[in-house]
Amino acid sequence: MLAATFPAAASEQLDVTYYPISGNSSKQLMAAMQQHGPEGDDGRRFHGYTRWHVSWNYQTSARGNRCSIKSVDTQVTGTITLPQWTDAQGASEDLQNRWQRYSTLLREHEQGHYQFALDAATAIRQQLAAMPAQAGCPALSTQANQLGRALIDEQRQRELACDRDTDHGRNSGLKL
Repeated sequence: MLAATFPAAASEQLDVTYYPISGNSSKQLMAAMQQHGPEGDDGRRFHGYTRWHVSWNYQTSARGNRCSIKSVDTQVTGTITLPQWTDAQGASEDLQNRWQRYSTLLREHEQGHYQFALDAATAIRQQLAAMPAQAGCPALSTQANQLGRALIDEQRQRELACDRDTDHGRNSGLKL
């Protein structure tokens, strides 16, 4: 049996984009984020949002009537969208300090969402590489792709649970 090889990490492309907001009070900034923030998949607006996608490729090796995976690689792409306060220079020092803390925590929260994609990619690489040989490459490919999709679904469920448990970061101190 051949041992599968895989890169230590996924190839990844993370983009961070910003949408402008303005205001001179926390109430105005919150309203601006609620009005202009990115839309989630459910149509609701969020102050920050992360979209990610994981894909994978593998090479198989056939020996006799047995097929095994000999290498696996994964690709992760993501976009984090965050607010950018455009008129902060005219605001009070207190509000600027609160904004700095808020925007740092929001960025960390969104990076946590991206981490779910990286975790999915790691699980896919490891678990596909560990799959036992099958009778024929089509059967192995079907099982490998089903496993990959299931591992992504598992991370999506963990991501939803994280937002539910933290109230989208609010329980972790994400307040302006």
